[in-house]
Amino acid sequence: MNGHDDAWLDSVAVLALGALPENEARDLRTHMLDCEICRNEYAELRVAADALALAAEATPQELGGAQCARLKARVMDAVETDRGPAAAPSDSRVVPMRSRGTARVWLPYAAIAASLIIATFTGYSAYTTHAENDANRQQIALLQARVDAQERAAENARAELALNQSRLADLIAPGSTQFAVQNGVVVRSGDRVLIALRRLPTLPKGKVYQAWTLRRGAKAVTPSVTFVPDATGLALVELPGSAATFAAVAVSVEPEGGSKAPTSKPNFVRPLS
Repeated sequence: MNGHDDAWLDSVAVLALGALPENEARDLRTHMLDCEICRNEYAELRVAADALALAAEATPQELGGAQCARLKARVMDAVETDRGPAAAPSDSRVVPMRSRGTARVWLPYAAIAASLIIATFTGYSAYTTHAENDANRQQIALLQARVDAQERAAENARAELALNQSRLADLIAPGSTQFAVQNGVVVRSGDRVLIALRRLPTLPKGKVYQAWTLRRGAKAVTPSVTFVPDATGLALVELPGSAATFAAVAVSVEPEGGSKAPTSKPNFVRPLS
């Protein structure tokens, strides 16, 4: 049978609180198998620890090795302070049995350990709550940005639809003049000029369609708007300027951003007469 050693009693108290690191707890439980004094001490301290009704239950693994070591050290500091100077060594080999009052002596230390555990979890809980709140605020801001972007896109779509409806009305307005071109038509309606094209090929990246106007009396075309067709190859474009000043219109393929003069053969050139 293993002999009793009072040095084990410090660890017995911390084990009763559930704060002893796993490797020390394993060694202590092995010792208690053969040590009645430590078993009795543990049983009494376990009752005292249970009476504290801790709000947070944690294992040494959950607290972390460093936290367990600090907790044990702080409890042991309190123990050593309360014990006072060590008693003079005795020649007797007989180890006196500890009285049942020992459990009551350990109650203050159990309370200290409980306070430390609660403080640790309170701080961790506050930190976690703060982090979760920050994450929630960021998520809300992201969702709001997406909603704003969708609202702007919807507003732009409504405006584009209204504009196209106006353009379509001009295409069929009484008194409008239509000039047939490849894959479409150029329409002069009042003081407006529109180009309606269909089945336009999709252009390579970096390329756009560009309209050109030839003003009456001019010898060279003037650059106008650039555009790309929709997914079906349809394009409905209104040219800026007064229809009364245009002698002809044209469309060509140009680099993105447009050109000052045509860089490719025009798809069509259509006089407005």
